[in-house]
Amino acid sequence: MMADESRVTQASGQAEADTHRGIDRIVDPLRRGTRRLGLLLLFVMIGLPALQVFLRGVLRQPLVGAEELARFMLICVVFVTLPYAVSSGASIRMEELLACLPRRLQWLLRILITGTATAAFGISAFSVAVATLRNLDNATPSLGIPYWVFFSAAFYGLLFAAIESAVQVVKAIANRDLYVAFAGEQPPDEPDLEQALSRTPSAGETA
Repeated sequence: MMADESRVTQASGQAEADTHRGIDRIVDPLRRGTRRLGLLLLFVMIGLPALQVFLRGVLRQPLVGAEELARFMLICVVFVTLPYAVSSGASIRMEELLACLPRRLQWLLRILITGTATAAFGISAFSVAVATLRNLDNATPSLGIPYWVFFSAAFYGLLFAAIESAVQVVKAIANRDLYVAFAGEQPPDEPDLEQALSRTPSAGETA
């Protein structure tokens, strides 16, 4: 009887874990696309000053509006990569202080923190959307970039950060790990020292 109960408990726990992994799988394409887009924007932001130096120093023909475009790329990089920072837990946290509290209080605080983040990012995304609708006819002075293009990066980043925080609310309620990590970011496996030493020939064998 106890064995049957343990199997039922394990099965329910496995189903719950699969459910939350399924939530991550749904959001995973957006996460990977955000990482690639952020990396591309970072390359463009770094390349623009180098291109400007080359054009000014060699060709004597500077790129008009390069500074404004570089600032725009910086804004895009910050907001586009914001959801990635939220999902991976790269923001500043007080985990050491939280770990000193009772488990029940930790659980409640994690729900409160993720819920507050969801509301804050959601309200910020709504505010950006309202500001965008009010400035549809405005543009930047040098390059004439419409303001809605400027605000689009902020809206996307804040909205997706709210979605990531909402996913973390579900994980916090289920008492699961909140943060995710990509396979490419895992540290490489260190070779087993004992196995390496066992393969090293002794002095008698080398002689």
